[in-house]
Order: sequence, then C-alpha cells, then structure tokens
Amino acid sequence: MYQSYAIADCRPRERFDSFRALVNDVFCPMEVVSDRSVRNAFRARIDAVNLGNVKLVRVSTDPLRVRRRPQDLAHISESPYLVKFQLRGESLWSQRGREVHARPGDFVIASTAEPYSLTFRGDYEMPVMVVPGAIMRRLTPDPDQFLGRRMAADEADCGLLSSFVAQIVARMHRLSEPMVHRIEANVLDLLGAVLSARARSGPLTHEQLLAQVEVYIQDHLHDRGLGPAAIAAAFGISTRSVHMLFETEPMTVGRYIRAQRIAACRRTLESEGPAHASLTDVALQWGFYDLPHMTRCFREEYGEPPRRFLSLKRND
Repeated sequence: MYQSYAIADCRPRERFDSFRALVNDVFCPMEVVSDRSVRNAFRARIDAVNLGNVKLVRVSTDPLRVRRRPQDLAHISESPYLVKFQLRGESLWSQRGREVHARPGDFVIASTAEPYSLTFRGDYEMPVMVVPGAIMRRLTPDPDQFLGRRMAADEADCGLLSSFVAQIVARMHRLSEPMVHRIEANVLDLLGAVLSARARSGPLTHEQLLAQVEVYIQDHLHDRGLGPAAIAAAFGISTRSVHMLFETEPMTVGRYIRAQRIAACRRTLESEGPAHASLTDVALQWGFYDLPHMTRCFREEYGEPPRRFLSLKRND
C-alpha cells in the first residue's frame, strides 16, 4: 500500500515538528535537528510503500542532522535494519565509530538497535528500506559486519541494486498489489547477493543455511514452481540436501511451503477485507494453481474454508 505524507500542507511553522513526529512513527524514535534559520520554511517529503515484510520509504528534505541516541533505543520492541540509498545529495553517516561519506548511488546499512548519526549538509533524496532483523539475518548470518561500510555505486552489484531501488521509488505510487510482492522478492534477492559476496568467508552452519532457505521460500511464494528442485538450484545444492535441512523440523519442505502460502492467503484476506478480496486472485497471487487447491489447504490448516472465514469476518 502506497502512502504520501502531505507535510507541505502543514502551516510553515508546523512543518518541521510534523516531519520530526513522522520520522519517529515511520522509522523509530530519534533526534532530528534542523538549522533554526530555515525551520519556518522547512521543506520535506516522505512517501512510503509497504512491499510485504519490508517497507520502502523515500525521504527528501532540507539539510538536517539525525541521531539515534542511547535513550531512544528502549522505545521500540523490535529493531529493524535500515538500508539507506543515497539517491541525490550527499551524507555523512556514523555507527560503531566508523564514518561513511555517501554519494549518489551509494548505500549503507544501519542498525536501529545501536546509536548512530546521519548528517545531510544540503538538499537530498534518500530511499530507505526498513528490513526486519529476522529477515536481514536470513539474508546474511552476521548483518552487523556491514555497519559502517560504504556500498559503493561504482561496484557493479551495488550499483545495480541502487538503480533498481531508484526505479521502484520513481514508480511506487503506480505499483499494483501483485507487482509489489514480486518486487519485494527481487530486491531482497539482490540485497542478499550483494551481502553474500562481501560476507566474511566460512561455510554456513546447518541453522544458517536453513534460515536462508526459509527466507527464500517466503520471498518466492508467488512462484508456482517453488519446490525442492528450485531451492536446490538457487543455493547450488542437491535436492536431497534441501530435504535433509528439514529433517529435524516439524514440517517437510513441501508442507512448510504450503503452510506459508496458506498463512499469506489468510493475511491477505484479513487485510483486504471481505468486500474487496477475490478468492481466486488471492490463491493465484500466493502460488496455488487454482482456488479448489487453496480451499482444501485452507480448510486443513484452519478448520474452515476461506469463504466461511470471510463470512465470519464480515459478521465481526
């Protein structure tokens, strides 16, 4: 779902305070400081699109400084990672005593679980991906190794990811719901590939590989060809190895995929509501071949078919 926050509609003296409150709500609590001489004429724009598990937010403002302070850390229960893409202008970002000078096309990764600072000395535009910690750790076992590192635009894979994100934000207000979920899978695939290429060397443990396979499944539920063979090809392992990863888990890989698809269908039905949900569209969106197949699986998982689920929701 796309949202545009109309900061420009506020009275000039209220714009900065409105922006500061919005930053705390969209991202997390932090200190935002602007030059007092421009506060009354402060310019800012924020647009956001929810890609599914990941949120993409475009921010552009007059010069300012941002600090995530120690006293801010206790105000959120979960601490996502922020992947900050420098689309226009330049910034100075610091975390763990490391400072990065980001130029257009570069990106950095910040942890909201720790203090950091960010300074924009001129006008800028910065798309920010808000990635839950669990998903980031599935993309790379140790995300914190990338804090304080500049991902440079002149490196082919980093530049490709930055360009892709720039294309998304340019069209974010026109993206259809099915396309949004596919974009999330693609952008996470690219981010995971960039991080994997730069991660500290060493073989993945069983748990790390399983976590990466699970996030791959979550990101590709829309693909009807998703299964052990597709997963094996994506990770360069055998199908037998894929099955062995799930031997100690409560479900086989096939049942895990099905359970995740059904859970995604239920979330979609809950969010869109009975007046707007097309059961066939929802089934196809999440990788089922047809509605009868989804209906059987839904009944087995939740004890009632989706039409009954919608009927009960309508009467709530």
